[in-house]
Amino acid sequence: MKWSKQDIINYYHQNEFGYKLWGPNFHFGYWDDGVKTQRQASLRFNEVMAKVAGITRDDHVLDAGCGVGGAAIFLAKTIGCKATGITITPRQVKLARQYAQRAGVGHLVDFHEMDYHNTTFADNSFSVVWGLESICYAEKQSFVKEAFRVLNDKGRLIIGDGFASREDYQGKDAKLMQRWLDGWIVNSLKTPDNFKQYSTNAGFRETAYLDVTQFVSKTSKLMFYVSLPFLPLHIIDKVVKIQYPTDALWNQYFAMKQKLWEYGIFLARK
Repeated sequence: MKWSKQDIINYYHQNEFGYKLWGPNFHFGYWDDGVKTQRQASLRFNEVMAKVAGITRDDHVLDAGCGVGGAAIFLAKTIGCKATGITITPRQVKLARQYAQRAGVGHLVDFHEMDYHNTTFADNSFSVVWGLESICYAEKQSFVKEAFRVLNDKGRLIIGDGFASREDYQGKDAKLMQRWLDGWIVNSLKTPDNFKQYSTNAGFRETAYLDVTQFVSKTSKLMFYVSLPFLPLHIIDKVVKIQYPTDALWNQYFAMKQKLWEYGIFLARK
């Protein structure tokens, strides 16, 4: 089954409450020394991504697939840079604007309903394109081309997300991966080498990849345990056709344990 843009919008509308419980940063956490909670780990991941990308207050960051603005607001508040967030979900735009005002960074950030494959921004508009657990939904090569277009000279593309550990899956491995990805309305993952090739084809001159699976595995296990009380929702899903993430929370853990996927940070420079 190929998930559509509308499927993704519906999924986030249906699961808004659950994501609010997780916090404004809808992503895995980075667990290194001093991190004690998932919310701390989520913020730590923002810090790590910003450091890898070398973001300073002089940058203008495009948060591609910004959710409710967690990363954009974080960057504006902690670094002082400008940030523009885009999402295809109208409700997320509204919430992101509210959260930015509450955080006191409304003058530094703005949010728009827009598809990151085909934005309305002029060429060379941004110094950084940021995608944190949003590019898994993309037509990857198309997204990388658009990121290259909107980046200025010496601009950087930074992605934190799940990556396929191999080019192809067969048998029970394929079934496990598909059950996981379907739970989050994701069509497919690509390998780090795929992203390197897409970036080279688009015109990026330099790429780097960091496998940070060991630092996010605690979140993977936490998601698994969180899913256990909600497994009955899996039955409800089959009856009323509402897409709950319970299956994904369960299956991502087993797929990671079997090394079918990895979590990485990918950087490309113009």
